[in-house]
Amino acid sequence: MTTGKNMLTYSPLQLRHRVINRWLLSGILTRKVRFEPMTMEGDINDWLIKGFSIHENPCRKEFVGERRAAAPELPFAAPPALGEGISLWESEARWNLYFPWGNSRVEASGFYYVPTHLLRYAYTVVVSPAAHKATFNLKTCGAAALWVNGRLACDFTPFTRNIEQTTQVEVELRAGENPFFVCHEDLAERDTLYHFTLEYAGSEPIEIQIPLTDSEPAEAVAGMEQALGRAYFPKDSVKDEELRIIFEASFNRDLTFDVTYNSFFDGRYSIRRELKAGQQHLVLGHTNEFGVDYKYFELSVQVGKATIRKPFGIEVYNTRFQPHNGEAMTVEERKRVALECVAALGIPNIHTAIAKLKTGGAPEIARDMILEGLAGIRERRDCADFYLIALFRFWRDYRDSGLFDEDFWAQIKRTVLGFRYWIDEPGDDVMWFFSENHALLFHSCQLLAGQLFPDDLFTNSGETGAQRKRKAERQLTGWFERFFAEGLAEWNSSAYIPIDFLGLIQLYDLAERPALREQAKQAMDLLYSYMTAEAHGGYLTSTFGRSYEKELMGNHAAGTTSLIWVGYGAGNVNSTSFNVSVCLSDYTPPQAFAERLKLNSEEELEFRLEQGKDGYAKLFHYRTSSYVMSSIADFRAGLKGYQEHVLHLAFSPEAQVWVNHPGEIYAHGSGRPSFWAGNGCLPKVGQYKGLGILLFDIDPDHDAGYTHAYFPAYAFERVESRGSWFFGERNGAYAAVYAQNGLELTQEGTNRGRELVSKGRRNVWLVRAADRQEFGSFEKFIESMLKMPIEASAEALRVRLADFVYGETSFGWQAPLTVNGETVQIKDCGVQGRLVRKGRVASHI
Repeated sequence: MTTGKNMLTYSPLQLRHRVINRWLLSGILTRKVRFEPMTMEGDINDWLIKGFSIHENPCRKEFVGERRAAAPELPFAAPPALGEGISLWESEARWNLYFPWGNSRVEASGFYYVPTHLLRYAYTVVVSPAAHKATFNLKTCGAAALWVNGRLACDFTPFTRNIEQTTQVEVELRAGENPFFVCHEDLAERDTLYHFTLEYAGSEPIEIQIPLTDSEPAEAVAGMEQALGRAYFPKDSVKDEELRIIFEASFNRDLTFDVTYNSFFDGRYSIRRELKAGQQHLVLGHTNEFGVDYKYFELSVQVGKATIRKPFGIEVYNTRFQPHNGEAMTVEERKRVALECVAALGIPNIHTAIAKLKTGGAPEIARDMILEGLAGIRERRDCADFYLIALFRFWRDYRDSGLFDEDFWAQIKRTVLGFRYWIDEPGDDVMWFFSENHALLFHSCQLLAGQLFPDDLFTNSGETGAQRKRKAERQLTGWFERFFAEGLAEWNSSAYIPIDFLGLIQLYDLAERPALREQAKQAMDLLYSYMTAEAHGGYLTSTFGRSYEKELMGNHAAGTTSLIWVGYGAGNVNSTSFNVSVCLSDYTPPQAFAERLKLNSEEELEFRLEQGKDGYAKLFHYRTSSYVMSSIADFRAGLKGYQEHVLHLAFSPEAQVWVNHPGEIYAHGSGRPSFWAGNGCLPKVGQYKGLGILLFDIDPDHDAGYTHAYFPAYAFERVESRGSWFFGERNGAYAAVYAQNGLELTQEGTNRGRELVSKGRRNVWLVRAADRQEFGSFEKFIESMLKMPIEASAEALRVRLADFVYGETSFGWQAPLTVNGETVQIKDCGVQGRLVRKGRVASHI
């Protein structure tokens, strides 16, 4: 990149993907759209194996048909100017510079709760040294129309939801400046990948020029972009302390940052923070101000008319409600503490409103939260079922309390009677029905609504409540049959186990049919069985069928953490509002399971189980008193991944290690898979006790031609880097990570000091955990790993090694994991799993 007084200039030939990813962007113009209500059909769990695109919402077909029938138009007579306004429909935006932060795409992916038409324009200038015919690859999620020098060069409308498609475009470039315009649009349906890429395939030394105004010198814009790109949080989790973003160098003037923040299920809040000249630490606030949550912060700073925004993520945790010894309390006492924590710190929603009422909070505050929740349910926002489910308990407990007027109760009743309860009812919403947790909640809501209003007409289906109830009882019977046969399709998911509890606890407390109440109890007992067998120190640090950054890096704030603490006192209490109903129920998890959470230094625990349709998830979990390693064996190796988290090593809530292929190449994006959660391309995984092996064969067309490990050096007492190895010690337990293609610790930016990068699309990774019981000292552990005979081939995707404790081990893309000549298998375990606790043999190393 070079700079001029009023121009930023870039050369795409210097970029790895040769992309034109510097633009003026209009901002996203949106309109909510309505369609002919339609029904849907399909198996609720097939998408986890076949891909989410197998369920196309009928409203999408209508939208795509209309767009393809209309020729795109370019509504600009002159080039746009930075800071200039633009409006369409009833939406307004301003032209601003696009800052990719390492992303090869022009990205604006996000989550939209209702069907939303997205449209944005992009403008740049391509400077060519000579007139010639140039070839570009245009890639998009959605549709992209391209104009060059005022002429429509391409109108590409694949509209395959969340699946990028590519076309090749040839354009005539003239010598000198060539204005490029793009119109990029799509229909947003909940999680929405919304991006385009224009990749230059020629050899001429073209440049990209971005016009600025006189108010922002190019050097100032480039300097601020560089400063924000290198800024970082020193840790990914903070407790009882200030939140500080660190800049590598101070500024010579005072700066004002507009900061917005939100959590996954909460709205966006704004604050303003000052950074004084000469200071490097921008203080965002104290953890006491933000509750217990994983928060996404966006820093925004003005340079003339340019607005530069950069996202950051961090877990915030305060111990205000944490008792000194939770294990010494009764379950009921812990439930009360958890309720008080949610009431004080929970994000505003219907569950938190109930917690406030149950702990003596003001009824008017609870009323406002519930009314806001009702609006989302009536709008049929995605995840509306997560909140509707709480209204039936609320109705039972407060209908006759006299706290609320009749109009309020009438609004609740109208909302319940007007809801869409399943895919066989007509709708034009984008509520997601195709997962076990959503299916359970929709069926449970329908049952409880039918019970509550048996003689009333449900307007969306035209059926009475009694009919709704009978239908829901059949659906729930089928759901439980499948659950007890297959377990969790979204295995171990720390994000969705609390959502399953949302439905199960209401059935246990409110269902009229005794069989459903008993099945709900059995299901909750089984989920507690999984959590207690797999949790380490009260935290479910494990392989996950669906994962998010917020749980992977936010163990203190995870919903499963709260469930485990309420049940057994291990770990910590938090403000997860989805667990309110568990705290209000008389359900008590099996107390005998508490022993599973405890191991002494001479014990080890192995847990093998099979989950999902036809047992596709074959899971192995190994735990000692000092660490835990968990994985899924040989799951769809080489195929495109989603949110599957395939191997995890943890010593504490912060000191944890995993390896993945990033689904997107910049941190804190909205992709599924994302940078740290899931895999762009799934590896083949094998595990034997504290040894994990991952073999990667990455799609050559994927943006990320590398793999990486999360290894937060700050969370370990000591770390050592030795060639292709990286080591860490935490409280007498040890971690070793090896990559055949070498390792490099990231030294700047968001992932400074916590990311180990290994280049190459084919690679062999080893993850080894141990402790004093096996190796005595950290030094002996390092020495043993470095001396361990390893024959690894990234090209052939195979490895053979002689572990000093476990023995001869081999694994390959076409070969199973073997240890001392015996194949390591996970079979005949079923959904109940096979749990073995036994003594450990001390090493003589």
